[in-house]
Amino acid sequence: MGERGLLLYPLQHPQRKPSTARGLDEAHPQTQAAEAAHLPECADFPKWSGNLATLPGSGLLERGVERLKKPNPPRLAGVLADPAERGRLFPVTRKGIFLAHAAVAPISGVAREAMDQWSDSASWGEQENLEIWKRVRQTREVAARFLGCAWEEISLLGPTALGLGLVALGLSWREGDEVVYDPLDYPANVYPWLDLVRRGVRPVPLTRKPGEAICWENVKTVLSPKTRLVSLATAHYLSGLQPELPVIGPELKKRGILLCLDGIQTLGVLPTAWPEADFLAADAHKWMLGPVGAGVLMVRKRVWDQLHPALLGSWNVMSPDFLAQPKIEFEAEGRRYEPGSLNLPGIEGMRASLEFLEDLGGAEVAQHALTLARRVREGARRGGFQIYGGEEENRVITSLIEPRGGWEGVKKRMEIEGVRLSWRKEHGGRVLLRVSPHASNTVAEIEKFHSLLGTAD
Repeated sequence: MGERGLLLYPLQHPQRKPSTARGLDEAHPQTQAAEAAHLPECADFPKWSGNLATLPGSGLLERGVERLKKPNPPRLAGVLADPAERGRLFPVTRKGIFLAHAAVAPISGVAREAMDQWSDSASWGEQENLEIWKRVRQTREVAARFLGCAWEEISLLGPTALGLGLVALGLSWREGDEVVYDPLDYPANVYPWLDLVRRGVRPVPLTRKPGEAICWENVKTVLSPKTRLVSLATAHYLSGLQPELPVIGPELKKRGILLCLDGIQTLGVLPTAWPEADFLAADAHKWMLGPVGAGVLMVRKRVWDQLHPALLGSWNVMSPDFLAQPKIEFEAEGRRYEPGSLNLPGIEGMRASLEFLEDLGGAEVAQHALTLARRVREGARRGGFQIYGGEEENRVITSLIEPRGGWEGVKKRMEIEGVRLSWRKEHGGRVLLRVSPHASNTVAEIEKFHSLLGTAD
C-alpha cells in the first residue's frame, strides 16, 4: 500500500485495520485500478480518485493543516476589541444589533466561507471529494467534543425534530410503556412523544407552571415502574431555564430509565455534555451559528442495540457497489442513523462554526453570553419589566413579560434602530420579548437595547 493509502485508510475504514489488499498505491500506478475496485463504499468517504493531488479541495486541506498549526487561535476578547475582525467573523454586526440567537441566528463568517468553498467545488462537479469526506469526519469529532461523547456516536442530521423523531420511532416500545415529556416545551419535543399512543405507549406530562424550572421533584412524581424514557430540553426556549440535569440524569440512570435531550438552546453557548444522556438532538441554526437544516443526533453506543434505525437507505445499510443485499446489515458508527445523502454544505457550515466557537473558548463564550444576559435582566428590572421565569441567573435567554401598554412602541423603536429580537407567545397567552445575546454581542449593544426599551407602563 502506498503512503497515501496508509494515511487515508483510517478515514474510510475507522473501524477496521488496513490490509495490503486495500488502499490506492501511488507507488505502483498500474495496480491502482485493481485496488480501487475493491474499495467498499463506507465510512465518510464513498468516492475515490486515483490522482488525489488533483482533487478539488486539496488546497483546502493544506489550509486546514495551516489552521491547526496557528499558535494563537482567535480568542473572544481580542475579536470583540477589533471592529474589523469582529465584522469579518460575525458579519451580522456590520448591519445592526442582533439579539435573537434563540430564534434563527446568523451564520458566522467562517461558516459562510466554508459553504462558499464547498459551492465552488460543487460547481466543478465535485460535491463529494476526499477533502469533504475528511471534514465530515472532523465535524463528528468537534461535535463529540462539545457533547462529551465519542465521534462514532454522532450522526449528522438536522433538524432537531428529525433526531427526536428517530428516537421515538426507533425504540422497541412495549405495550404499556410510559414516556415522560414536558407539555410546555417546544413542539418538536412534544409531538413525537404524544404520537406514540398509536403504538400503545402512554405519554406522561410533567406538571409545572409556565416559567417554572424543571427539578428532580417534578420528574420523580410522575415516574412509575413502566417509565421507559424521559425527554427534556437542556434549556427552555422561552425562559432559558435549565432542568436540574446534574440530579435528574444520575437518578434516572439508577432506575434504568433512558434520557433524551433536545440540546438546541445550549449547544454552542453553554456546556451541553451530560454523561447520563442516551440521546441528544440539536440543529445548527441557533447557538452553533450554522445554517438551517444541519444538525447532530447523539446516540450512545450503550443504547445502539435498543435504537433501531427508523429510516433505511444505501448510506446506513451496507450496499456494496450500490447493490441492495438480501440481508440488512447496518454501517458502523454515526452512519447507522443516516439513511441517505448528507447535507454536505450545511455540515460544512456547522463544522466551521463549531470549530470557531471552540477556538474562541467554550468557557469564555459561555461567561460572556451569561454576563450580557444578566445585564439585559438588570436593566429591564430597573425599567419596571417583569422577567419570565423569575430571578434565576444561569441562563442566556431572557424573556420580558408584556407590559400593560403592549409592545408596539418598543417594537417600532427597535426596528428603526436595527435591533433584532424575537417575540413569542407564552402558554398563558401573553407576548414575550425574548432577548438572547451571544459571543458576537457587546456591552454597548446591551446598553443601546436598554435605551430603546424604555420603561414599562
